[in-house]
Amino acid sequence: MEKRSAGILLSVTALPSRHGIGDFGENAKKFIDALDDMGFRVWQILPLNPLGYGNSPYQPYSSFAIDEQFVDLDALTKEGLIDRVPDFNADAPSVQYHAVKAFKAEYLRKAFTNYLSKHGKKAIDAFAKSHPWVNDWSVFMTFKKRYPSSWNEWPKEVQDWIFTRPELDKDLAEDALYERWIQMVLYAQWDAIHSYAKSKGIKIIGDIPFYVGFDSCDVWSNRDTFILDPENYNPTVVAGVPPDYFSEIGQRWGNPIYNWKLLQENGFDFILNRIHLNSVLYDILRLDHFRAFDTYWEIPASCPTAVDGEWKEPPGYEFFDLLLSKYPDLDIIAEDLGDLRPEVLTLRDHYHFPGMNVIEFTFHDYELLHKGDWDEENSVAYLDTHDNDTMLSYFYLLPEEEQGAWLQALRNLGIEEGTVVDRMLIYCMRKSAKLAVLSMQDILNLDVHARTNVPGTVNDRNWTWKLVDFDAFLGRREFLKGIIKDAGR
Repeated sequence: MEKRSAGILLSVTALPSRHGIGDFGENAKKFIDALDDMGFRVWQILPLNPLGYGNSPYQPYSSFAIDEQFVDLDALTKEGLIDRVPDFNADAPSVQYHAVKAFKAEYLRKAFTNYLSKHGKKAIDAFAKSHPWVNDWSVFMTFKKRYPSSWNEWPKEVQDWIFTRPELDKDLAEDALYERWIQMVLYAQWDAIHSYAKSKGIKIIGDIPFYVGFDSCDVWSNRDTFILDPENYNPTVVAGVPPDYFSEIGQRWGNPIYNWKLLQENGFDFILNRIHLNSVLYDILRLDHFRAFDTYWEIPASCPTAVDGEWKEPPGYEFFDLLLSKYPDLDIIAEDLGDLRPEVLTLRDHYHFPGMNVIEFTFHDYELLHKGDWDEENSVAYLDTHDNDTMLSYFYLLPEEEQGAWLQALRNLGIEEGTVVDRMLIYCMRKSAKLAVLSMQDILNLDVHARTNVPGTVNDRNWTWKLVDFDAFLGRREFLKGIIKDAGR
């Protein structure tokens, strides 16, 4: 972030695809080509980890593995492992996760069988040696497919396999080998996309959730890293945020809480390893829920809401001192949204991490009331994020008087032409922030039906929006090139 630049926020799942979900195939490269042509230098994505509860990338089955749905089947065809795969839900404007997973699984198994007969398992073993996390993951996922319930409800000997690691029977061992092969393929395909982006001068921002999902290999294989009941392994306390302006009952996320005392004693290995792995996969890391490195909300697991809880302080400075001493070249963005105590910003600024300016939430105070410091260079400007309404819907839900005030404020800044959303895109690009990131939904002037996620809800719409093709996006080429150039990005 040394120069002013612009980026687009778009989940890989939302890329157009012949097979119902965005993947690591040619359309990822076409998107990178379009970014480069228009003058964008950054692509921000959502976590690539295996989707867990509610198809949320923030409740994954692993912090290290990649979801198998991202495999580009056409690449496997080019390798001669499977015949060309027919289209599946290619024109669907949303991802049907269950159907896509079932569709792809058949072809992935065929490709695996053919790979073994052609190449054996030498390369798979080499991948496992260089990525040791994949060994536990492969067993976890093998068990998970046999016992779909949460891991703490599996048969006792399966739950506790991780402690003694007895040899798997033949069928289970082959399934685990398959899981290792899948990760080898995914890592190779993603590396090709990442390398292609680098060749075009495009940096990729990856998102790292602060917490991990309970029903995950992370917790199953690192139980002492979390605060769990020693008898049934259920969390005794869970994560969330307390009541605020947006919710009278707060948000009870349900993720397990870290055992910070043990983490401290172990040199924070678990979290350091997560961040280091992601620093290889991406160029810039956005630390989600950054405020929890200063204070986190701990809720008794027995509480159905987030109303009851207490603030706890982790050793944030000690953690970042160690992290940056080991990996001094990390580029980090701090997700510093919400009702924060001043110490959170002090922690952020101590390490010179850029924070976030979400203009939907700051425009009123900054432009109408002329208060708040929302124009810092060391920040990233967004109109909205994956957790907010699109700019179009957000604006038209404002009271008419407020809408008029926003439009007048834009006129005062000399931004008078185009749709309301286009004017807001121009406003975002002109901010002092070194980096401005636009969501694809706002670029395409889409309404609430294209919203990515509504926090605190589980339904069949969250995380499902996707592009059918790039036509409308490419049709915005001249407008986007113009606002990037005019903003000096």
